[in-house]
Amino acid sequence: MNNALHVHFPTSDLDAPAALWGHTPQPAPAFNSSAGEAQFPTDLSALSTRQLRTMCNQTYQLMDTAYPPLEVRERYEALVEELEHREQTAQAPVPVETTGQRGTFRDNVLYSRFELYRDGLMAGYVKYELRGGEVLLIQAVIDRRFRSMGLEPVLMQSVLMNAHRRRLDIAPYCAESQEFLRENPQFLRLLLPHQRDRFLAAAGG
Repeated sequence: MNNALHVHFPTSDLDAPAALWGHTPQPAPAFNSSAGEAQFPTDLSALSTRQLRTMCNQTYQLMDTAYPPLEVRERYEALVEELEHREQTAQAPVPVETTGQRGTFRDNVLYSRFELYRDGLMAGYVKYELRGGEVLLIQAVIDRRFRSMGLEPVLMQSVLMNAHRRRLDIAPYCAESQEFLRENPQFLRLLLPHQRDRFLAAAGG
C-alpha cells in the first residue's frame, strides 16, 4: 500500500504573492472596494445628519481592524468633515415677526429640529426627521415660560415656510402641525398634492 501523502496546491494559491511568502490571506472586510463604491454615496450633502452619524460609526468600526481598506480612512474623514461643516454652517437665526411677536428662527440640523428663539432664549421647537426630500414633523414643544404668548402658530408658520422654500415635502405627523393646518387651511397649499390629499382625508375634509 502506498502511504505517501499527496497534497494538492491549487494553481491560484501558488500564484498569489501572499501564499509564496507563507502569509495566510486575511478575509476581506465587509466594506470591500467594489461593495464600498456601490454603498458609499457620492453626495454626502444629500444625507440626513442621522444617516451621516450612522455611516461615520460604521466606517470607524471598519478602520479599527488589522487590515482596513485603504479607502476607508478617506471616507471616514469625508464623513467627519461633512458633519463638522454642518455644525459650523447651521442655518443662522432668521428674524421672525408675525402679529406683533418677534423672535428668531433657525434649522438646527445637528439636533434635527426647527427652533424659535425669543429674547435670546429658545421658546420652542419642532422635532423633525429628514428622509430624502421629505421632512416629517414629529413633535412640537413650546417652553412653559412662553406658552401664554401664542408663539406656537409663529413657530409652525416658520417651519412650513422654511421647508417650502427648501422644496422639502412636508409630512405633518405631529398633532400640533395638524391642528395648525386645520385652523389655517391657507397653508395647505405648501404641502405637495399627495400630502395635502392625505391630510384632508384624515381630517374628513
